[in-house]
Amino acid sequence: MTFKNIKTAEDLAQEALDAENAQKVSEAKAYLSSTDWIVTKLAELQLEGGDVEPLKIKYADELAERKLMREVV
Repeated sequence: MTFKNIKTAEDLAQEALDAENAQKVSEAKAYLSSTDWIVTKLAELQLEGGDVEPLKIKYADELAERKLMREVV
């Protein structure tokens, strides 16, 4: 008799790791999506010839977090 659907501890650990990674990717995508407006605002200002430095300073935390989230995705 063979058991086809028995999962080993290794299989279960891998499934848990995969689920955790999928959750991290999902959260990163959600964060990026919710902060896309910052990048759009900066790009639009730059296209208009404006000084983006004040906005880069204002949104420095969000831009740094976006960089980290892009590494996850």
